[in-house]
Amino acid sequence: MEMLISKTIEIANQHFGGFGFNEDQIAKLLESGKRDLEAELSTLKELLSKEQYDIEEIDFSLHALKGLLMNMGNVEIANKLNEIRQEKAKNDTIDIDAMKTLLYL
Repeated sequence: MEMLISKTIEIANQHFGGFGFNEDQIAKLLESGKRDLEAELSTLKELLSKEQYDIEEIDFSLHALKGLLMNMGNVEIANKLNEIRQEKAKNDTIDIDAMKTLLYL
């Protein structure tokens, strides 16, 4: 989880700089993004700790994470989450192991 967050922060730092934000603005965006990533990853971890998975809740959390990652410039992981979500749309299942590996959970 920490690896994903730190890599995303690294990407976001460059990503936001490309939009012309100054250092103070970037620092605030990174702080907010990190806080939101930590919160959503914690939510997902909690959902995965339950005895029976709620696929819809997990899908909702993956959607939120995908958006956060995309906004922060981590397009590679965001696209992979989207692929996992597309599989859910087709088969009404989520590859939990693939998701955990991808997100370092």
